[in-house]
Amino acid sequence: MPKKSLILFSFFVIVASCANTATTPLGNGRLLLDVSAAPACGRSGAAEVASKMAAVETLRQGYDGYVVLQAGSESNVSAVAMGPSYATTTGNVTTYGNTSYGTATTTYGGQTIVPFGSNDASVLIQMYKRGQPEFDRAVDAREQLGAKWRELVEKGVNTCT
Repeated sequence: MPKKSLILFSFFVIVASCANTATTPLGNGRLLLDVSAAPACGRSGAAEVASKMAAVETLRQGYDGYVVLQAGSESNVSAVAMGPSYATTTGNVTTYGNTSYGTATTTYGGQTIVPFGSNDASVLIQMYKRGQPEFDRAVDAREQLGAKWRELVEKGVNTCT
């Protein structure tokens, strides 16, 4: 497989499985969600996964809606240049008397940039069942997930795309 194709393939594999979620039940219908997403997702991608997973976990826990009590995010992404760098110069020179004419071409290569780290989001939610007085201010989990909510509840959300 050519190097360019391998890099492109690797990027899509990373994006396709870019997020992991950990849940911590806190009792009384409260849940803490921590999401860690790949560099390609960005902070907004991690926050989007956290939002969808709040809806997924609400339904998994037997509730219908949730209110975000606290949220935060941060980016711990950096990049490093890997591999050797090189420059190749080729040229042609023709001299007529005191004057030289010519061309030169320099090609640079190497130094693959590799991102590492993660984008993280944390969300504290309070979950409610339909009919509870507080439900009227809650986000409806099924509406948040859309028509494929059953599939998302079964499989979860592990991608930011």
